[in-house]
Amino acid sequence: MAQLTPTGLVKILGLVTLIMVIPMVGGSVTGLVLDGVFGTSPLLVLIGLAVGSLIAAIGIWLLIRAGVRRGYGA
Repeated sequence: MAQLTPTGLVKILGLVTLIMVIPMVGGSVTGLVLDGVFGTSPLLVLIGLAVGSLIAAIGIWLLIRAGVRRGYGA
C-alpha cells in the first residue's frame, strides 16, 4: 500500500475542494441567472444546486476510485 506524504494530502484536500465547490457554485449561479430570466425564483437555484451536488458526488467517487486503483485504499 502506498503512503501519502503531508504534501500529497494537501494536494488531495485541494482537489476535493475544487471538485465539490466548482459544480455546486456553478449550478447555483446558473440557476440564479436562469431564475432572473424566467422569474421562477427559487426553483432553478435549487435545481442547479442539486445538479451541482450530484456532479460533485460523482467527481468525488471517481477520485476515490482512482486512489484505490493506485493503492491508497485499505
